[in-house]
Amino acid sequence: MSFIFKKIFFALSRTERVIFMIALILALGSSVSLGAVLVNQKTVVVPARGGNYTEGIVGQPSHINPVTASNDADRSIVKLVFSNLVDLSDKIVSINDNRDWDIRLKENIRWSDGEKLTSDDVIFTVQKIQDTDSGSPLYSSWQGVAIKRVSELELQISLGSPYAFFPQNLKKLYIIPKHLFAETPVSNWRLSKYNLQPVGSGPYVFDSYEIRDDGFIKSYNLKTNNFYFASRPLITEFDLRFYSNQDDMISAFNSSQIDGFAVESGRIEDIKRSYEAHVFFLPSYYAVFFNQGQNLALQDKKVRQGLSAAVDRDNFVSEVLNGNGEVRFGPFSSSILQDEESQNNIQGKNAAEKIFNDGGWIFTGSSTVRQKTIKGVKVALEFNLSVPQIPFLQKTAEKLQSYWADVGAKMNIISISPEEITSDTIKNRNYQAVLFGNMLNPPADLFSFWHSSQRFYPGLNLSLYNSKQADNLITDINTDIDDSGRTSKIKDLQNLIAEDYPAVFLYSPYYVYFSRKDLQGVDTGLIDESSGRFANVHDWYLKTARSFK
Repeated sequence: MSFIFKKIFFALSRTERVIFMIALILALGSSVSLGAVLVNQKTVVVPARGGNYTEGIVGQPSHINPVTASNDADRSIVKLVFSNLVDLSDKIVSINDNRDWDIRLKENIRWSDGEKLTSDDVIFTVQKIQDTDSGSPLYSSWQGVAIKRVSELELQISLGSPYAFFPQNLKKLYIIPKHLFAETPVSNWRLSKYNLQPVGSGPYVFDSYEIRDDGFIKSYNLKTNNFYFASRPLITEFDLRFYSNQDDMISAFNSSQIDGFAVESGRIEDIKRSYEAHVFFLPSYYAVFFNQGQNLALQDKKVRQGLSAAVDRDNFVSEVLNGNGEVRFGPFSSSILQDEESQNNIQGKNAAEKIFNDGGWIFTGSSTVRQKTIKGVKVALEFNLSVPQIPFLQKTAEKLQSYWADVGAKMNIISISPEEITSDTIKNRNYQAVLFGNMLNPPADLFSFWHSSQRFYPGLNLSLYNSKQADNLITDINTDIDDSGRTSKIKDLQNLIAEDYPAVFLYSPYYVYFSRKDLQGVDTGLIDESSGRFANVHDWYLKTARSFK
């Protein structure tokens, strides 16, 4: 056949051969194009299984156990290796006005070592959270809660009183295997090999880790869990690498040593590699909290109101957060309020100056700092602001200092390491004002941060706010299971706190996760904490294929 083709081809003139070759190329090109069109019409692009993904994290894992996990590295791995009670359950029903909860687990769920997961594991997990020796960060969420076994797959949880946000507690309850921990005192769990080599029921399972001679864990390697009860993750290997600082982590991303990481918004300009930004919303905010007992000027509501008015919050979002955030005038976001924030949010230098003047805080002589005579004593409008040594918070403090100097208030910045500010400054309420963040979890529960019973350690009422009206509203919000009634009380509480000016509310940063361009399937939205980025990690994918429609 090829001989005949060659004989015919060379029998043609040179011009005819050129014309023939052009026609042949066009015919082949048309066939390929037609085939491509048909493939596109008859198939769709779908996620495909495969690939390795490596994430960078600043810090170190130390307790990869849902009961004791206390830092972002721990909680991130917990989300990858363990499963929460909501995902493990077939049925969750509330009865007796949300005082009791009947729960049934799914059939045939197994731990990654092949053992069956039962209601005994759930009960054991809750009991260890309630054990004060565990030091569990979840302890306060499970105080006064009773739990009992009904059958191998059924259990009942009883609350002392209704708690509107208890379903969120169930979603944060990641279960541990009783058969591996039951005989070990909780105080010795840190010595267990399962502390760093966990057995879980999540989408991934521990494979290996690399550790330096000094004990620093360099990397942590996971593979898909063959016993996972839901759809197996599309990314087959998931690794984490740990860094002692953000500079090293960003450098690793720029040189393609890692595929993804999260970093504060102020560091975006340091990213030199192309990336995809996945924006999450956290129920958090940053504010300047006033300890009025430490400074006479700050006891004056007009001072706190004037300081609040002098701040350009939009500028903070633009310049400090690079647009990745929203302004705040109170502890609740507009999404919780279900409308625009309704409290007084007057801003501007002129407004602030009028507030100070009306309050009797004036300039005397050539002084650039306002003063007021209180009980025969001249008091200067001057105070110290304690600030964690975190770049975006330092930048925020410097802007605050400038805004307040423009209206006659002198603020001195006291920079403190993040470790010291939590272990000493906040613990002992050793500040006149502090720039800090609150993470509301659940997003509408202000008890830990604004109830008067939480004014001192271990409570987190950083303004030492004391209002019986606010206390009653907080209690009512937490026990009201009617959504409409609860929303009305939330608005009342927001306005009450805002009108008392116990703090200068500033902004809520978005949680921005940066990844290589081809990472797809990330489900962004509201997450309860940074590790919530892994809520749908089994749907993340790097590879695609075409499938017939």
